[in-house]
Amino acid sequence: MVPRAAPVRALAFVAGLAACGARSVPASPPNDRIAIVASERSAGGVRLVAVDEHGDRQFEVVQPAAGVVRDVNPAVSPDGTWLVFASSRGRAFDQTSLWIAPLGVAKPPRRLTDGPAIDAHPTWTPDGRAIVFASTRDGGFDLWRLAIAAGAPGELTRVTHGPGHEVTPAVAPDGAVIYAAVTPHADRREIDTHLEERAPDGAIRALTSGPADSSPAVSPDGTRVVFARPQLHGGKPDSELWVLVRGTGAIAPLVDLPLTDESGPVWSRDGRFVFATSVLRGADDRVVFSSVIHIDTRETPPVARILEDRVGAIVRLTPALTATPLDAAALHGDPEYLPELVRIMAKRIDEERAAPAGPPEPPHEAPR
Repeated sequence: MVPRAAPVRALAFVAGLAACGARSVPASPPNDRIAIVASERSAGGVRLVAVDEHGDRQFEVVQPAAGVVRDVNPAVSPDGTWLVFASSRGRAFDQTSLWIAPLGVAKPPRRLTDGPAIDAHPTWTPDGRAIVFASTRDGGFDLWRLAIAAGAPGELTRVTHGPGHEVTPAVAPDGAVIYAAVTPHADRREIDTHLEERAPDGAIRALTSGPADSSPAVSPDGTRVVFARPQLHGGKPDSELWVLVRGTGAIAPLVDLPLTDESGPVWSRDGRFVFATSVLRGADDRVVFSSVIHIDTRETPPVARILEDRVGAIVRLTPALTATPLDAAALHGDPEYLPELVRIMAKRIDEERAAPAGPPEPPHEAPR
């Protein structure tokens, strides 16, 4: 375990540092291997790139858009054919619609949802015939189901309509939809967030008691749910990954990573690895650095490792996994997350001290 003092001292220096620069991305050959897709921050906003098990960028997986846009929350169809994602293309940077593109060739994507609503966090049903997503198309965030056939949108139906908001859905093999239910308190100064499950027959039950549980991901066999829940470190909460065993209510931490916030977990297709976004925040709660980490659930104890590009630390978030089997040996060769994060921050502090003063850079893109 990394001593807490090292990252704490680093935070005093790195609270305002910007992301490392990213190299240009070559065009995608049609049959290149794609194992991991992630959102990557660049001068053009946030784009979707293929990343290998070492963390090295391979190529862009969606044709770039004109201007600065935000492409996030990718989700790959069960057969590995289609990539659905949320994007600000044609909209304000903080607003997203859903888009779809064939995976493997950087062709222009097709817009799936229209209108002024914010559509976000798409996830595929296990049969690959539809996506479930969160949308404000009827006021607050509710969950909707959109049929997909050959990459084209079909029938749109509502899945939930609760008193608050329903967000970050995941669909289990049995058809149940598990999501975060967000309910503001009467004074609206605080909110309660817990996990709920909507059965195929429409029955809804609470899975957790909250008060701040979010972003569930169901294992391929449907037995476990990884989700984000705050944990106190030094009297201050940060979001950690936890595991819920379905049908028992048993909950336990997956991994403990002080000083960083973990969110948006996704399972590998074989149910062995969990990938997630990890964020380091400064003293003013501003995002300092965002990276993709992974945990082998078969390890005892589990160890978090970082996907780090050979050119250096690049801001990445919202990972997705394809149908391509992962190289476990390569993943185990990645550096352990916390020691590497301290090294990255120390290097950036040294670079900041040596660099001439200049205009402030824009803030990081925080995960959603």
